Parts: sequence; C-alpha cells; structure tokens
Amino acid sequence: MPENLPNISLDDIENEYARSNEGANDKKPSTFSEKNYLNVRLAKGENVKQITIRILPTSETVANPFTHVHFHSVQLKDAEKGETQWKTYVCLNPRNNPDIDHEQFGNKCPFCEENYKAYQESIKEGVSPAQKEILQKYSISNKPKEAVILRCIERGKENEGVKFWKFNIRQDKTDPYNKLINLVRQRNLESIKALGVKKNILDCYSGRDIHLTITRGNTENQTSIDIMEDGFDTPASKDKQQIVDWINDPKKWSDVFTCKPYDYLRLVIDGKTPWFDREQKKWVDRAEYNSAHGYKTETVTTAAEEVPQQPTEVITDSDDLPF
Repeated sequence: MPENLPNISLDDIENEYARSNEGANDKKPSTFSEKNYLNVRLAKGENVKQITIRILPTSETVANPFTHVHFHSVQLKDAEKGETQWKTYVCLNPRNNPDIDHEQFGNKCPFCEENYKAYQESIKEGVSPAQKEILQKYSISNKPKEAVILRCIERGKENEGVKFWKFNIRQDKTDPYNKLINLVRQRNLESIKALGVKKNILDCYSGRDIHLTITRGNTENQTSIDIMEDGFDTPASKDKQQIVDWINDPKKWSDVFTCKPYDYLRLVIDGKTPWFDREQKKWVDRAEYNSAHGYKTETVTTAAEEVPQQPTEVITDSDDLPF
C-alpha cells in the first residue's frame, strides 16, 4: 500500500460497532451529477436488482468509511403535478453536522427550532392531552434523522468515479450500516477461528467487493437491501494508481448532498416554495414573487433563478433519487 494513504481498518469497524450499540435499549456547492450517487432505487416495474460496489475510505485523510450525518425529512406537495413526495434537507445544527460550512450557513436550523418549540409548548401546564399529543407528534416530525454516507466505486461503472451512498439508521438495525458492520466482524471472527489471522474484507488492497440485492417490498416505495461479500480477495483496482486516485478524490459528502440556507428551509416549513429573488438577493415565496411581478403561479418564472447553487435532494431508503 502507498505510504500516507488511509486504508479501512478493523479498528474502524469495531469502533462503529460500539457506536451502533451505545444506548441500544434507549428510546430516544457542487455541480449536480447523477454519477455522484449510488442509485439503489428500483425503477417502476422493477422488483429486484443487484449492484456490486467497492467501499472506500471517507477521504484522503480519514480511513473510517462511515460518515454520520443528520437530515430532516418533510413531505411536500407538487402543486403543478398534484403529487406528494418526501424531501430531505441537511440539518444546519452544528451539534448534528459539525463539518458543514457553518460560516456560510450559520448555526441555526429552523427544523430543530420547530422541534424544540413544539415540545416546550406540549409540556406547559394546562395543555390538554389531545393538544399535547398533537404538539409532540409535530415535534417528533421535525427531529433530525441520523444517516450514514459511504464513498464507493460501482462495478461496471468505474469510469463514473467515486459515488456516495446514503442510508438511514434504523432502530431495529436492519439498515445497511449495521448489516455491513456485522458482516465484516463475522468474517474476521471466522478467519481468526479457522486460520488464526485477522481478515478485513473492506481492505482496499486485499479485501472484497460487496454485493447489494435490492428487493421491492409490499408497497411501491418499500425496499429491502441484502448485503454479502464477494467470494475472492481482490484489490479495488489492478491499477494501484487508480486506487490512489479514488481515495484522493476531493469530493465530500457536503458537496454532493448540498445544504440549504436558513431562509430557504423556513419557507419549506411554512409550506411555501422557495425562490431566489436576484434583485433582493434573498429567498422568497415563489407564489408571492409571481404575484408581485404579474406572473401566473403555474407559469415558469424566468426573471429569477430558483437555485443559484444547484440543490440536490438526497436518497434514503424511501426517498426519490435527486434525478
């Protein structure tokens, strides 16, 4: 292995396993490109598909492949299409996502503010049980959800470069994060028992590819992902320089899953459509902007661009892809 480059280690997996089991009994700007995302979503009419990937370290300086992030989910209605869909937004709270650009986006998150405000209202003296239940449900709907992002190469599409795979953490631990950790630990224990040596199937140079089988569930948007490793040890690439280039790829998760500013998110929470007014240089409600400029609401507005830095919606176990 080239010097000074990180490699995924078994210690990383053990640390993630410990993290995953902490409190287990507690109840508690980048140019958009499809190639940046690992597409694990089934197409309409497709019931199963398989994808093979090779997992990479988080960056050229961080070996641990698992990046923990927090997002907020909200169900929005497309007024023009008459459809509803889930959208996810990066939480701006520095306690939840300390490594985003807080100098640019600030340290306040309107979703977290709604979460806190509704909960505080629910515990005030004199609040009826029915109103308390409504407030606490609303509070919970604005809580940030933990997700994990992996960098990987998709086999058969190596020319598309490094991709990012995001998935939510589930309380029942049936998510890809916990499945991967358990698989790596199990293969290591088997190797120690049988051969007396450690085995790391995520090693970039002597590990294994990972096979994903995505299967549709009982509903259109419900899918499950089964994970298993390849049967042979192989390097991520026969070309060692290619491995170096993949590990050194400068794209970060926050470049691919871009943040939205506070004012944008505030409009989303209020049920409005964010529109960037270039004259005022701020986010405004699209309907109000159209009305003020004499446009019909359903007409495509050309006097302002909706997104100065192109946003990308993120993929989760139930979300649409951003394309």
